[in-house]
Amino acid sequence: MNTKLLFTLFCVAVSIVAVAQKKEMQTITENDLKAHLEFIASDNLHGRDFFTEVPGLNIAADYLKAQCEKMGLKPGVDGYFQTIEMEAVTPDPERTVLRLKDENGKINFETKDIFAMGGPAHSDTISGEVVFAGYGWYNDQTKYNDTKDIDVKGKIVLVMTRTLEQSKTGADPEMETEMKKLSRAMMGGAKALVLVNDPMNPNTEYIESVRKYATGGSLKLKDAKDGFVIPVRLIFGSEKLANKMLESTGKTLAGLQNEINETEAPKSFAIKNLTTQVELVKSRQIIEGKNIIAVIEGSDPELKNECVVFSAHYDHLGIDGEGEVFNGADDNGTGTVALLEIAEAFQSMKKKPKRSIVFAWVTGEEKGLLGSDYYSQNPVFPMKNTLVDINLDMVGRSAEKEPELVDSETKSLAGPNGMYIISGRQSTELLNISDKVCEELGLVPSDELTKAFLTRSDYYHFYKNGVPILGLSTGLHDDYHKTTDELEKIDFHKMKRVTQYAFSVAYELANQKKRLVVDKPVK
Repeated sequence: MNTKLLFTLFCVAVSIVAVAQKKEMQTITENDLKAHLEFIASDNLHGRDFFTEVPGLNIAADYLKAQCEKMGLKPGVDGYFQTIEMEAVTPDPERTVLRLKDENGKINFETKDIFAMGGPAHSDTISGEVVFAGYGWYNDQTKYNDTKDIDVKGKIVLVMTRTLEQSKTGADPEMETEMKKLSRAMMGGAKALVLVNDPMNPNTEYIESVRKYATGGSLKLKDAKDGFVIPVRLIFGSEKLANKMLESTGKTLAGLQNEINETEAPKSFAIKNLTTQVELVKSRQIIEGKNIIAVIEGSDPELKNECVVFSAHYDHLGIDGEGEVFNGADDNGTGTVALLEIAEAFQSMKKKPKRSIVFAWVTGEEKGLLGSDYYSQNPVFPMKNTLVDINLDMVGRSAEKEPELVDSETKSLAGPNGMYIISGRQSTELLNISDKVCEELGLVPSDELTKAFLTRSDYYHFYKNGVPILGLSTGLHDDYHKTTDELEKIDFHKMKRVTQYAFSVAYELANQKKRLVVDKPVK
């Protein structure tokens, strides 16, 4: 057979493969993506979180399992469910109490109307003298500093929500601001920060809206070591509590705020002859979570022992303190249903890829990447046989145009053609394949968020185990972690293109004769 004929046959073979790939990629449709997302992001699932009245997280898991069965996907584990034992630590509001004591140790006020964030996973009691520190704020430009002339070391610090500037403009409080106050208190050696709504706060329900997060508890894998513990507690209280703390001084919180705002100067001081004791009681229990694992077995007798993993978390944030549902249409309903469409595309192939494909819908991402952590310790294929993890997390939104500047500190939502890729840059070959597929689909990739987001989604547990990653996202938006992350804001055309990109990259990786080269491994 001459060289020209060989070349012709090679071109025909490549053409047939490309046509087949294109045909199967067309099974990924906007209508199917929307149909799945209408269920996953519905109010009926109560935000796909643990401990909600309706077990929406389990309903979502059952839905995903049913879709895997319907497609005829092979279970990656018995019954598709990879069961995860987790330890839940939740505050006990009935036994949590704050007491105010005078110089003789006599209790003159007691309340259970508090809740806390931070501290160890076990119950504990803190006690200390009290200082009032206004807003607990420092302004770099004006040099306004609420803690300049007071000693907070070993103390319990009473502060108001917001800042001087925010109160003057009528702005709502922001948790980011309050956490910065906590950081300053920690650096000063304070035992606790007692945060109460400032009397001028237009959002009088702010503290209550935070209560749901703080009292929802925390999760960790069973038998896992406790993570970093913030040494200072953040305790949320009421204006009534603040006035009781201030009672012996003859001042009120409202009066002090007026003085601060009128003079634009701090009014901080130690409250004499007053000790605050806080008993923070927590309960512990073991609960079960579920990863859903399905596999398409490779067609090559040897290469089928290697795999490409697709991952996406299907959990979200549940319900807020006012009963509003965090539907998480984009976070991460989009990644969840994109995996269903990718699985259908691969399953529709008459001849499956040479290497196996693993689909992992993981739980507990919002609680600390727990499901992917567990999978990385208990993989279906050994990590050394895993070529890449392609993780989809928030892949369904578009801005009107591409951002001029990508800044990890702000909302960097990609435009109609943009897509963010968290890569870790372990494999030049992988990035070259990614760029080629992006060019074919008219997508504009950016890895500008890699440094800031490398530890923030489920791909991290693959990355730390030496597996190359492609973390796909269309970026953060103003509805991130809000009840406004709804179905009607999804750009299904963009979502389809990102889903087709993920399919195409995996298709090429799974069919290469030689294994993907990792030229810059994690050290």
